[in-house]
Amino acid sequence: MKGNFKFLIFVFLGALCLMLDAFCNGFPIVYSDTSTYIASGLELETPFDRPITYGLFLRFFSLNGLSLWFVIFFQTLILSYLIFMMVRLVTGEKLFLKSGLLAIIILSLFSGVSWTVSQLMPDIFTAVALLCITLILLGTFTRKTLIFLYFLFFISVAMHISHILLFGLILTALFSLKKYVLLKKNYPNRNMQITVLFLLTIVSVLTMGSAISKSKNAFFMGAMIEHGIVQSYLSDNCGTRQYKLCAYKDSLPDRAYKFLWNEKSPFYKIGGWKETKNEFNEIIVGTLTQPKYIKMHIKESLKATLQQLSQFSIGEGNGSFMEGTLLHDRVKKYFPCDLNSYNSSKQNQSKLGLFNFLNSLFPIVIVLSLLLLLFLFIKYTKIINRYIKIITGIFFICILLNAWDCGTFANAINRLGCKMIWLIPFTTTIVLLNIIYHNRKKENTEDIQHQE
Repeated sequence: MKGNFKFLIFVFLGALCLMLDAFCNGFPIVYSDTSTYIASGLELETPFDRPITYGLFLRFFSLNGLSLWFVIFFQTLILSYLIFMMVRLVTGEKLFLKSGLLAIIILSLFSGVSWTVSQLMPDIFTAVALLCITLILLGTFTRKTLIFLYFLFFISVAMHISHILLFGLILTALFSLKKYVLLKKNYPNRNMQITVLFLLTIVSVLTMGSAISKSKNAFFMGAMIEHGIVQSYLSDNCGTRQYKLCAYKDSLPDRAYKFLWNEKSPFYKIGGWKETKNEFNEIIVGTLTQPKYIKMHIKESLKATLQQLSQFSIGEGNGSFMEGTLLHDRVKKYFPCDLNSYNSSKQNQSKLGLFNFLNSLFPIVIVLSLLLLLFLFIKYTKIINRYIKIITGIFFICILLNAWDCGTFANAINRLGCKMIWLIPFTTTIVLLNIIYHNRKKENTEDIQHQE
């Protein structure tokens, strides 16, 4: 009981550390999409372009509109718990509390994780789902803990449409490579666990089936426009086919988000989300069945993946949302107790200059983390256990697949890179902790032998 209480205290302290950027801002970080999530949760209406899951999460953990501070506290609490569990996996029981808290402090100061988890968006749940997969497949837990991790994974996957493809691919890769990436201990159980995780991923479609059917073609079209594929296809086919989009083939926006979210975009002029479905599907199928455009898809997908891997700054899209904006109106309506702190936040006062410094720091941290990680794997290859190698492999596979998924089917933007890139310094940190743990264990063994 005493050990559990101490663990909870450290998880609580870790959560507070992860809220660093929210504390500096004076309010949880908001994004334009935050408005949609508030409306979906408080009005209990499923948006046409995303599942209602995060809206319900926001409503439940804001205590039905009491304060949005509670939402990010519970987000950070979940992430803190999982980080401590990951650290315990590689350091053992004796060192994991202090080591876990140290890891969280380092990540909060020198990576974008605090910004992502302090933001009223479902972005952090991509990493949450990944950590759940890693713990389930590598750890040994009680039935209650395992059920909780499965539940957390299911909720996290159900937070965003992109998670279905992303985690479907990750689990397929793990199943295909299980002989190489999973421990042979309790091997039959690992097969079952992958199967359960895969089934939960499929079941999560039930929470977003309507949104997927209404919006998947529009998102992919936006990406294809950003990649220049649609422009080429329309130039070749508008002479023989009467697409509504042909009238705008020479004036299409250069970015996917401009095409989808700018009210003056050609997207809305030809009918928006409902009226464009059949036309977009026909264009998409056309580009995926002709060699010329298939080559373009492959080339642009690789370029977009590399672009997404290099984009992970914070603050993009986090402008000021003051009176007259839909987000301000909804905060005022549903969270009146938060309105004063919302209005006076650094974000809404356009005083986020400190975070510009962090954006110049983060690339240095990522590069140094990669170099240090490579050095540690070369120098301490005999010390680093298989757990660490598997964790590193899973994390890097997910970072790459996330970049491919976002860049290929949506758009390469900093927010989507930031939500995963912090796993690189986290990987380096747990490798260091594992080496320290091994050396301490060796020293203790030598001391005992010496005493004998």
